Amino acid sequence: MIRLTFGVYIVLMLIVPIKAWCLTIKLAYSDIESYPFQMGSGADIASPPGLSIDILNHVAVELKLDIEYLRLPGKRVLQEIAAGTVDGGFIFSYNQQRAQYAKYPMNEGKPDGSMRIATIGYYFYALNEQPVDWNGEKLANSDYKIGAHLGYSIVKDLQKKQLKVHEVKTTEQLFSMLELKRLPVIAVQDTTAQQFLSSHTIQTIKKVQPAIKTKDYFLVLSHKFLENHPQIAQNIWQQIKVSREEVVKSQDMKY
Repeated sequence: MIRLTFGVYIVLMLIVPIKAWCLTIKLAYSDIESYPFQMGSGADIASPPGLSIDILNHVAVELKLDIEYLRLPGKRVLQEIAAGTVDGGFIFSYNQQRAQYAKYPMNEGKPDGSMRIATIGYYFYALNEQPVDWNGEKLANSDYKIGAHLGYSIVKDLQKKQLKVHEVKTTEQLFSMLELKRLPVIAVQDTTAQQFLSSHTIQTIKKVQPAIKTKDYFLVLSHKFLENHPQIAQNIWQQIKVSREEVVKSQDMKY
């Protein structure tokens, strides 16, 4: 009995330091699907989870980190980052308001696109028979009410162009309102729109060129996490840069 107790003690002494050394970070992301980067909707992590999670899981293995994922409504994710109740969140484009409470990888005062998780384009979508005069800067009919996802960065971009925006929660709602002619045009990320139109075999809706805007999307970290773990934060962003293309190439067929 004494030998057994001593053996258990030795095993625990070997295990505990290793586990204690492995830092756990809590990352939040939206509970709305954003194909192919965040799959599924709701509180559960989908299988497969999305390219963003694939990239971050690879980073965690390389840096010997544990990641605890939490899915929340988009605005709630940002609130939790600002409050420091989560260590970070993804995937977010850069804007000055967010940068007041969420830390981005920066280079000479600008977000460092080399450390992005993804690059995504926003486009207008309309019914095939609906004329849309868009030159990349101005929409000829400024009276249009444009549909967009609630809380997404494109909303403010459109409002800066003096355009009216109607925000809704889900991709299904956006395309349904477009098909029912309750909205003349919607602004959606091309990857999300592509997946929705393909999965629902919709051929009555067109993508309007050129892009409204193309943006880099990042993992952002809380002020609290950066203060407590400045080097780990830099290591995470650097590892995203190193691993991103390799992970996307190896995992892309899943989506």
